[in-house]
Amino acid sequence: MNNPPDFMAQWDYQDPAATALRFQALLPEARVTDLQYELELLTQIARTHSLQRQFSQAHQLLDEIEPRLTDATPRARLRALLERGRTFNSAGDKASARVLFEQAWQQGVKHEERYLAIDAAHMVAIAAPLEEQSRWHQLAMELAEHSQDKRVRGWLATLYNNQGWTLFELGRLDEARACQQKCLAWHQQHDNQGKAFIARWSLARLSRAQGLHEQAQAELSQLRDDMAAAGVPEDGYVFEELGENALALNDPTVTEYFARAWFLLSQDGWFKANEAERLARLKRLAKL
Repeated sequence: MNNPPDFMAQWDYQDPAATALRFQALLPEARVTDLQYELELLTQIARTHSLQRQFSQAHQLLDEIEPRLTDATPRARLRALLERGRTFNSAGDKASARVLFEQAWQQGVKHEERYLAIDAAHMVAIAAPLEEQSRWHQLAMELAEHSQDKRVRGWLATLYNNQGWTLFELGRLDEARACQQKCLAWHQQHDNQGKAFIARWSLARLSRAQGLHEQAQAELSQLRDDMAAAGVPEDGYVFEELGENALALNDPTVTEYFARAWFLLSQDGWFKANEAERLARLKRLAKL
């Protein structure tokens, strides 16, 4: 295929079924003109199954791809390792996933497929125990920071954020702040307002973790006002943090913050399903 479509630009991770249909539409021409492109497309169709928790279908498709991989299709082989690993990881088998992600990292470095090598390293960090995650984030960041490829460097904000939260969990709060500041700077430089708001929330969360409650409250109040001015809907996580700092500061408005946080987060299906105790605590602190 001459100048084949960039299938990665057609991904909608919130709607994997629709994404699969778009990929299927590209397959007929790929089958007769470009083996590697066809196999890469098939790995991404496998990923659409994995995202829908259709793990057996994903593995079956990857099984069909595997004997067709050759030395002439290194990128497709790399993607197959990644998607097999993601399928195992999503199913809860982190040990099997990690082996495949590390193989993908090695293959990515060997073949100078830096974008996919970084994807592999960041997936190793997801599958690895907490104490090993920082090293893999660092490997990925170094590869991205030394690249002149815009697409490869596009990983940096995600990597800074992920490393920031790993360092947060490890209690290395000053280093975590440095990473989140890099994340914020990246989003501001690239005019990504929505993600810049998230990075600012992360920095405020770090301020609270460091006991800087007045600073955190000021950061959050400004964030709330800036989001409102930008026409962004109220965010329950912002109000939750306002409440936590108000609680530490014995601020009499604490129940108002927690009430708003409870109302907003109780409308979030994921939060209700996965954070029932946290939601109950918000309701209790709101005195509802």
